[in-house]
Amino acid sequence: MNNNLILFPSMTAVLKGREVLRRHGFFSKVIRTPANLRRRSCGYSLLVKKNFDDAVTLIKNANVKTVGVAAVDLP
Repeated sequence: MNNNLILFPSMTAVLKGREVLRRHGFFSKVIRTPANLRRRSCGYSLLVKKNFDDAVTLIKNANVKTVGVAAVDLP
């Protein structure tokens, strides 16, 4: 199953992104970024399983800095 991750440059940005999503009724979870993607991020990402594109749009519209997105398989 593909889970979608939003990658951030800092833990502060991760927490801001999570708060933006929470305020709009989205569920997200802070997880360790998989090792092969960590070079691009701070080492933590937001996992969003539903309405991923809408979640990314909300975060960007809130001016929370991201470094990209990734689709990964997690156990």
